[in-house]
This record gives sequence, C-alpha cells and structure tokens, in this order.
Amino acid sequence: MRILCALLAIVCLSTFGLTQTEYQKQFWNKTSLEERLGTDDGAALAILFGANMRGNLELCDCNYPRGGLSRRVGYVEAFKKKFKDTPVLQVEGGFFFYGSEGYPTLDLQNEQVALAYSRWPVDVINLGRDDMVHARKLFAKEGLNERAQALPMLKNVISANCVFGPDSAPPPAYVIKEVGGPRIFGGKKKLKIGFIGVAGPHAPGDGLRDATVKNMFEATTKAVLKLRKECDVLVVIAHCELEPALKLAEENLDVDVIIAADSGGIYNPRQVGNTMVVSAAPGNIREGDLRLYLDKEGHVTYTFRSNDLDSQIPADPAAEAFVQAAHADRERVR
Repeated sequence: MRILCALLAIVCLSTFGLTQTEYQKQFWNKTSLEERLGTDDGAALAILFGANMRGNLELCDCNYPRGGLSRRVGYVEAFKKKFKDTPVLQVEGGFFFYGSEGYPTLDLQNEQVALAYSRWPVDVINLGRDDMVHARKLFAKEGLNERAQALPMLKNVISANCVFGPDSAPPPAYVIKEVGGPRIFGGKKKLKIGFIGVAGPHAPGDGLRDATVKNMFEATTKAVLKLRKECDVLVVIAHCELEPALKLAEENLDVDVIIAADSGGIYNPRQVGNTMVVSAAPGNIREGDLRLYLDKEGHVTYTFRSNDLDSQIPADPAAEAFVQAAHADRERVR
C-alpha cells in the first residue's frame, strides 16, 4: 500500500509539472519588466495599487505564481528607478488581513501584514469589510498610542463606512496627500490628491444587512461633499465589485477616479462621465498602475495598466527575507 501511494504521488507531481509547463507556454506573460513599465511619457504622478492580499505575504496561484510582498515592493522600486521625475503614491485597496481570528497562526499572519505595511509603507490603506476583525483590535482605544508607534501603518488607514464600537478610535473617512515634482505645476506647488475609503458589504440574504459596514453609497456621497473643494484630484477607493463601483461613479459626478478593489479580474478601465473606474486584481496578483498627466492649464488626464507580479518582477531582497522569516515563525506556532 505504501509503495502504491508513493507511485501515485510521483505520478501526480509529474502531471502537475507537465501541466504547469504547458500552462506557462500558453498563457504566462512573456513581456519583460521594461516592456510592462513602458517609456517615460511625461507622467506627473503615479498611483500604484493592489488589493486582496488576504493575509498572504507569499505568492498566490499554483499554476501561475504571482503576487507577494517582495514582488509588490520590487515593482514599486523598479518604477521609481526608471521614472525618476514621476513621484509615486502607493495605495492598498482592501482585504489585506485574513478575515478570521482566534487561531494562533491566523492572528500571527495578520500581525505580520501590519508589520510589513509599517516597514514598507503604503501611503493610503483602505479597509475592506473582511479587514475589520483585526482592524478593531488595532484601533481599540486601550493601548492605541503604543500600537501607533510600533505600527506606523495605522496613520495611513482610512474608512468612511466601516463600523467601530465605542471602545475604538476609528480611522478618518478620508485623507489628502500633497505631492510635488518637476512635472507638477513646474515644481512650484504641490498637487493635492484626496482619497476616500469605503467597503462594500457581504450579502447575508433578503431582509438582512451587514452590520460591519454602513451604507457605502451614502457614506461616499457625504465624504465627497466635504472633500471635493479641498483637493485637486479626488479618488474613491471602494472595496467592492465593479457594478457597485460604477454606481458610485454615476452618483458622484465630482469624483475623478474610483478604484474598484474587489472586481474579480476585470481590468479594462471604464469611463463614467468624468470619472475613470479602474480595478484591482484578486489575490494581489497584479499591480495597478494609474498615471496622471497635467497640461499647462492644470487639467489632469490618465492612463492605466495592470501588470502581473510574476517572475519577471524582481523580488526585493529585504522584503523576501521578511516573508521567509514570517513563514518560519508561522510554522513554529502550528
């Protein structure tokens, strides 16, 4: 019986290797990093974003391994090296924590993500509905000052509609990032980018509602009315599917960009009035790359691409070492 099991295991492994090779030949992205980044076409600013890490700092997808912290960091660093005159804002679209608690490995996994986002800072971090289990712990009033010092990522978190209890000090609904650069108003003043963060609910069934989040559409409109006059460019980060993201665009005509952070692999941008709707990848397997261009009058236009975080993307050595150490730590508590 043991010999038979061993033979079956060998066959399965051989079949998997063959399948993966054939898959690679047919479907893997063969363009180089240079080709994916493209040429320097005068972008004044870039917003690089991902989503749906789900507590996993490592690669995702067995057939086509992509994603992971080290490649995400590697993409950003490669972008900065190639486009020195184009400043970068990094955005997390949501669902970066694992959505459960009470298991030592999963709790440690979420703690490791918070440490990673503090060591390799993300400028704007939107809470998805499934992030709330761990986020409520992080934003509890008791011990918050100490946690904020240990985890700088907390100061970059936003949410306009996630529900926190009375014992919490919730993050703000929005944030304004001021960015300067040689292509932004001739280097004489900064561009103000406003970010609003919202999350869509789970669908518990007819007549029920998800008490983890407030109405996403009402919260977005309320925040837009407050923020629009304070910024040059207004971005809504919505951890939701494409259809509700398009509805957000229809209801908020003053929004410039909506990032649909849970749109399930639909990467083609949509234009709704003056609003561009772009999508983040499932499983953190791609990096969204939104580039902004300013004309002499200060009008902003955009281009968008979504690039695979596959083996063509250089893994940042320090981030890769962090991921490996985190994996070893989890193995010790299993």
